[in-house]
Amino acid sequence: MRNLPQALCVASWNERMMNTICVLFPKTSRRPSIVFSQTLFREQESLLRERSAAVMSLPRADSAAYDSGREDAALSCLEGTRVSILAEIMSWFESTENGTPPIYWLVGLAGIGKSTIAKTVAERADKGRMLGGSYFFSRSDAPLRNPNLVFSTLAFQLAQADDEFKNIIGEAVQQDATLGHKNPLAQFEGLILKPLGELNSYRRTILIVLDALDECEEQGAATILQLLLAHASRLPFLRILITSRPEPHISLLFREARNLAKTILHDIEASVIEEDLRLYIRSELREIPKKLGLRGIRDWTDGEIDALVEKSGKLFIYAATSIRFIGDSRVRDPRGHLRLILDTQLSKESEATPYSQLDSLYVGVLRNSLSDSDRKPIVKWFQTVVGSIVLLRQPLPLGSLAQFVQCTLDNVDTALDHLRSVIIPPSTPDEAPRIYHPSFRDFITDPSRCSIREFVIVAVPDQELRHALRCFELMATFLRQDIAGISDVSLLNSEVEGLEEKVRVALSAEVQYACRYWASHLSRVELGEERMVEALERFSMRSILMWFEAMSLIGSVYSAVTSIEAACRWARDSKCEPALITMLADAHRFILTHSEVIRASALQVYHSALAFTPYDTTLYKTYSKDMKSCIRVLQGVEAQWPQTLSTLIGHSGPVLSAAFSPDGLRLASGSQDCSLCLWDAMSGVHIATLQGHSHWVTSIAFSPDGSRLASASYDCNLCLWDAISGTHIGTLQGHSAWITSVAFSPDGLWLASASSDHTIHLWDAMSSTHIASLQGHSDWVMSIAFSPDSLRLVSGSCDNTLCLWDVMSHGHITTLQAHHKSVASVAFSLDGLWLASGSWDSTLCLWDAKSGMHHMTLHGHSDHVTSVAFSPNSLRLVSGSRDNTICLWDTMSGMHIGALCGHLESVTSVGFSPDGLRLLSGSADSTLHLWDAMSGTHIPTLPTLQGHSGSVASVALSPDGSKLVSGSHDGTLCLWDTITGVHIVTLQGHSHWVTSVAFSPDGLRLVSSSQDHTLRLWDALSGMHIATLEGHSRGVCSVVFSPDGLWLVSHSHDRTLCVWDAISGTCIAGFEIRSPPIQPVAFSPDGHTFICRTHRETFTWDLASQNLNHSLPPPFLRPFSPV
Repeated sequence: MRNLPQALCVASWNERMMNTICVLFPKTSRRPSIVFSQTLFREQESLLRERSAAVMSLPRADSAAYDSGREDAALSCLEGTRVSILAEIMSWFESTENGTPPIYWLVGLAGIGKSTIAKTVAERADKGRMLGGSYFFSRSDAPLRNPNLVFSTLAFQLAQADDEFKNIIGEAVQQDATLGHKNPLAQFEGLILKPLGELNSYRRTILIVLDALDECEEQGAATILQLLLAHASRLPFLRILITSRPEPHISLLFREARNLAKTILHDIEASVIEEDLRLYIRSELREIPKKLGLRGIRDWTDGEIDALVEKSGKLFIYAATSIRFIGDSRVRDPRGHLRLILDTQLSKESEATPYSQLDSLYVGVLRNSLSDSDRKPIVKWFQTVVGSIVLLRQPLPLGSLAQFVQCTLDNVDTALDHLRSVIIPPSTPDEAPRIYHPSFRDFITDPSRCSIREFVIVAVPDQELRHALRCFELMATFLRQDIAGISDVSLLNSEVEGLEEKVRVALSAEVQYACRYWASHLSRVELGEERMVEALERFSMRSILMWFEAMSLIGSVYSAVTSIEAACRWARDSKCEPALITMLADAHRFILTHSEVIRASALQVYHSALAFTPYDTTLYKTYSKDMKSCIRVLQGVEAQWPQTLSTLIGHSGPVLSAAFSPDGLRLASGSQDCSLCLWDAMSGVHIATLQGHSHWVTSIAFSPDGSRLASASYDCNLCLWDAISGTHIGTLQGHSAWITSVAFSPDGLWLASASSDHTIHLWDAMSSTHIASLQGHSDWVMSIAFSPDSLRLVSGSCDNTLCLWDVMSHGHITTLQAHHKSVASVAFSLDGLWLASGSWDSTLCLWDAKSGMHHMTLHGHSDHVTSVAFSPNSLRLVSGSRDNTICLWDTMSGMHIGALCGHLESVTSVGFSPDGLRLLSGSADSTLHLWDAMSGTHIPTLPTLQGHSGSVASVALSPDGSKLVSGSHDGTLCLWDTITGVHIVTLQGHSHWVTSVAFSPDGLRLVSSSQDHTLRLWDALSGMHIATLEGHSRGVCSVVFSPDGLWLVSHSHDRTLCVWDAISGTCIAGFEIRSPPIQPVAFSPDGHTFICRTHRETFTWDLASQNLNHSLPPPFLRPFSPV
């Protein structure tokens, strides 16, 4: 028995180990009976700690929980009140019956007590250790209305509630550390649905409480609700209580829900609510004398209590506001304030409104804040201070609010002094004043409800202008380079010790507000406002890089993308000077291109991002002086931004179809990999992959309201999807062969599909019922499109024709013929005047949409035209082709405007964004590209140049762009005029292939290299031969000029590099290289150094000292910057 204590210790240790293993591996079917080593135990504990740390890294709204302690949080229900509704909700939550609805919707008017009930339910569930999480939304607090924080916050709370949740959610975050920063759909899938869906054996019922969903951003609220309604049943151990006002965007979604528990709070019998109000009012009034230290005050009479109950109607917020007004500690006259409330009479205009009594109470509170002697200053500071509290996008601490509106703390106190019943007064300058209840904000911003005109606060352009100008002033004053004092550019933000505190000290709350919300205020300022234009110009020319740095430090880089885009739109619509518009466009491309780098490390704005910015852009020229010298770019940086805004990579097969959502915020794509992808159209971030088809997805279309997505496939099925949540809604079957095209009618009533079975099917878009089959084509129907009025349909077919159809009668109207090969794509212009068709005969045709008459044929592509689309204003046409290009056309003249090149294989789908500013293309190279549709109008094009009798091996443009030189295997060079395409002169002299050509930087000379072992210098104006440079023993592969035009460097098959004096033609140095260059030789911008990279090593050569250095191994080579 001597070993009994040791045996008990080992048994206890093994039991703890077993519990750990069961948490880590919840799917283990039986309890293993083994003794674990201490090493394994330590490893498993370490794994749990790592997963816990991963959970802790999730972004979250800390004040979202019911017990967060925020000052404007709802109170709990008074004991004895709300008994029946609380019992009903708890009964639903605790029910173990099959078929119990996973979601309970508590709906009611503002101020009726929804939040109080939600908090009480959360408390009760928490006491029973059954609360998984709670999110109490608030319109007045940016994090609490941000849909991107909801699911990451709930995931964090769930992990704190249960170790099994913590382990499995932590594992998900470890696998993808970006989950918490993604959109709501990706967060819900990655942090909630997939991890918790693996806990099949979980036995406890867990409650999630979402209060005041209507105070979340509207589109975000719809997304959250759609996800929960679609997927809650897949997590049977979860119950979700949602409270909201009966707002249309929420009510509509709940109306379509099938398995839902619901209570309409304002429909509960008045007698029940009156009794609850009476208990609440009696209890609270009894406490007021104690709180105010008033002795000898007589008890409140039943008549006074009944009168206040009657005034309250069904609104608990009326009672709560009245209690605060009566108990105002500044005035200490409770009976006097009660009389003011009870004596307030309703106006005749307001008697019929549901908030009439509440409005009269708020009017009384405002009137009580006024006195004849100080009316003007009170009104002035009310408009300034309370106006800012109401209109600012995020609450500011008292001190920061005073700084932002440029007043003293005494001025703020003057404004808030008598409003303590409706606005929570902060106790310190570090706390923010907040409105007690959103109903006061609704009242004070609605002139039809607030009868005291001096107190009405309306977001007018002048107020937005003041706020926008103040934002720019704060940023100009306080932003500077390395504002947080990081210094070490090699550190990521996450690696900087104490960064959060550094940022808090360096960037005050009002400056952070200015950084986040200046664009929001700007977008509401009157177009062209002079002071705003001047401020925007100063900001763009002096502070924009420092702003990018600040946005990185406060974790808002993605918001910077949308802010700059909003500024670009305002400047364009205001018809600002081209220089400003260009600078903002550069800034937009800058942050789009470098957002991930800047998000990770703020100082990379000046170090790598600026270094890799095109050197001929306005932004680079303006800010290159701020560039730090840790990176020198030798080669690879272009002069201008590429035509492509961004490339979207996510499909594993060719992209066959792509489309913008009607609001332009999302993209969808369909692919040969049998899937659809949803993308964020602003950032290009992948949102979700939709899977359900068993064959290629050939066509996709958004419904006109953007709520649904239709897809067509070679599996002979149409699929309908919820475009927000990505949920599969249904499958439509009817075609007997591959489906090639799908389209919604603009009125949203019809859905059409085309097939290789030679037919078109019409469907009821709401019920998915098959309506009719349209027959008339003798071969595959490749493409369909509705007219803007939804009355006609056009189809294109492999029988080389287009057909027009009457949608209502399902009858054939006419057949259009002009193409001599398959018609692959058709489109109506949005003004309804034109039809466009693209064909495998490499042409486009324009047709009169009314008469069907052929108008013109457009030539420009060299292979099949696969897709056509009109711009929203119908003035331009875009086409995609199997020649890998996209062409832009003028609809009226048929002129070819320009070509966009960037795809590596066939372009399969093209389309304009709803605002006409961007183009979307999908390609067989498995990518989607976003393009700037405006810059496409400035793309020069050349006719085909013919003059050589052999292959063209090399071409170069003159520095001014006016000439082009080509070198050929026929041994000659040709000079061309780039404007007219006219052949100027042929340069003859080489006896073998010409391998490389280049212009001197001044454009006056040409150099060529050849397989005849020589280089030749030529006069670029006359074409005269200047000199022959001999020195290589085998063919010369390439030659380049130095930036100053004084030197030439050539590389030969004899494995040597030669440096030549470009004026005299003398070879001044040569050296051997063991393997051929894998990149062209590149000079530094000052012309003093050149660099050559081979597979084995990198050489740098200093021309002044003629020193050759074997430097960095190849992976570290980067091009020189242009300065």
